[in-house]
Amino acid sequence: MLTTISQNPRYYRWVILFVCFLIITFTNGLTLGGLYVFEEEIMKSLSEITGENILRADLKLRDALTLWSTAAIGFFSGMLADRIGVKKLMVTGMVILSACFYFYGQAQSLADMYILHIFMGLVLCISGMIVNVILITKWFNNSRGLAIGILLAGTSVGNGLFPQINAYLLSIGDWREVMLWLSLIPLCYIPFLLLLVKESPEALNQENQEIDQDFSQTNHSGGLTLKEALRTKNFWLLSLMAFCTFYSILAMTGHVFLLMIEENSRQVAATGVSIIFIGGFIGKVLSGKMAEVVGRKKVLLTGVGVMFIGSIFIVLALFFKDPIYIWVGLALYGTGWGGLYTMIQLLTADLFGLIALGKIMGVINILDTIGGGLGPYMTGILYDITQSYLLPFSLISCLLLIAFISSSLLKIDDQAIEINR
Repeated sequence: MLTTISQNPRYYRWVILFVCFLIITFTNGLTLGGLYVFEEEIMKSLSEITGENILRADLKLRDALTLWSTAAIGFFSGMLADRIGVKKLMVTGMVILSACFYFYGQAQSLADMYILHIFMGLVLCISGMIVNVILITKWFNNSRGLAIGILLAGTSVGNGLFPQINAYLLSIGDWREVMLWLSLIPLCYIPFLLLLVKESPEALNQENQEIDQDFSQTNHSGGLTLKEALRTKNFWLLSLMAFCTFYSILAMTGHVFLLMIEENSRQVAATGVSIIFIGGFIGKVLSGKMAEVVGRKKVLLTGVGVMFIGSIFIVLALFFKDPIYIWVGLALYGTGWGGLYTMIQLLTADLFGLIALGKIMGVINILDTIGGGLGPYMTGILYDITQSYLLPFSLISCLLLIAFISSSLLKIDDQAIEINR
């Protein structure tokens, strides 16, 4: 049984998907969602060390730096993935991530943390979404939508699970101790990457000296070059939508813990963060397969629409002070985002092909992570000015409306996409 799986690309692609799912879970859970529960403790600790009041905008600049460094390096990570393969990038990313958490436990200032978050952005480039989507796209021709949906569900699992894990660990240890414990996770995963990751079905076939016809005929050379993609309206509409929605999701996830802890326990506030990502998990798993059944554009518009409705519920919660609005809003927000996030990655491969997928994803990554970095930072600035989340969360709703309009203008021909695969 194990021999059959290891030698047949038809079965081994699910091993690749599982390995990629786990690395996405670790990289996103550790660098993004999992860090939110430390913020109150970090603000108190740094205030005691420096004797200065730490503002939310100052703290949230960390998140912005993570994503802006991802934007700066993302294009090159796509190129490197195309040239040298993803395994070396993944392993390097795990080593860097482990070092980041080790030194995080020693940090004495926001400046120390800013530097570490720049390196975390590098990790998200070389071990995160771009390289994993490139790898999965090579392994999955049929069922690509389902595979990408499952892969990206790892971001929701990580961002939903690690706030709960870290909240528990904080109940038994100091935040600096917890950082040291977390530094061990990436190191433990490196042997699995070295053993299991294969760059493509062709690489597996060469090892086993056999060819699976379904995979040998997969087209890895079709599609548009980067220059050709940049000339299309679809590229810029997709990028605008990605910018607006990445701003919105990271603004919300970056501040919902701070919003909820004002009137709730740390565990309840961490649950608020987790609800978004549980919804995201559901949206990501369902949307990839549904896109191939009912059509990509319908699923895309549904995702943006549900996310927009969720943002309205959250704004209403600030008006009426009723917790039911915030819980419903967070669930809708996360579910809509999950479907939307999957569609962005799936459409990048489907609309532009595989010939320059790394470069094209790298450019889109630059644009969406600029938005993602601005989201938590600008939300923090607006909160510090107004002492309320009403204005920054209303801005999120406006950006999601723009995303819906840009999504509706995309030209997507499902039949042509299936023929060209």
